[in-house]
Amino acid sequence: MLAAAIEVFGEYGIAGATTRDIAQRAGQNIAAITYYFNSKEGLYLAVAQWIADFIEQNFRPQSEEIERFWLLPAEQRLPEHHLQHIKTGLLAFSTLMTQPQTLNLSKIMSREQLSPTDAYPLIHQQVIAPLHHSLCRLLAGCTGMDENSTKIVLHTHALIGEVLSFRVGRETLLRQANWQQIGAEEATQISEVLAEHIEILVNGLRQRHLYITANAGNNAIA
Repeated sequence: MLAAAIEVFGEYGIAGATTRDIAQRAGQNIAAITYYFNSKEGLYLAVAQWIADFIEQNFRPQSEEIERFWLLPAEQRLPEHHLQHIKTGLLAFSTLMTQPQTLNLSKIMSREQLSPTDAYPLIHQQVIAPLHHSLCRLLAGCTGMDENSTKIVLHTHALIGEVLSFRVGRETLLRQANWQQIGAEEATQISEVLAEHIEILVNGLRQRHLYITANAGNNAIA
């Protein structure tokens, strides 16, 4: 039932989806939705919980590795190590977002960003906020910027947005790159480009922050 609901909600959104269509795709009686989920809205919340669990499960290895990283002495947590964790997390996200089976999941999440329902806080609090905060902390550790600043949140969001562009702008990419699909080979090319961009952007932010900090110190002395 949940698999069918993800398909239908992905294609039509919660407003356009019907319980009859969901039940038919699932090969179930429509009364099963009322029995197990109370309503279409209840089913949609169950889908949101499934999405949150799915994302959490996929990023658990990276999350656990990063937690171990923060337990290391500060002198062992070098900027390049922070950068490597940022790249690993964002490239794992890219791999997930270029898979055909996550397309309807992406459609649901895109709608929730533009027109959030009661489902989004559930997903945000369980997985989006912790992952976003983790990337903010890594980016701050790599660049020297304040991890609690709005600016680090915006820079982190921009990095995530670059990954999302390959999903949200999928049709433009297919046409401009003359691709028929985003398969394994295409996904590898995307990951290679993203890795280059992440390194350039993060190292650039680090150098800029060091330059600004140094100049501020010189001005203070002068």
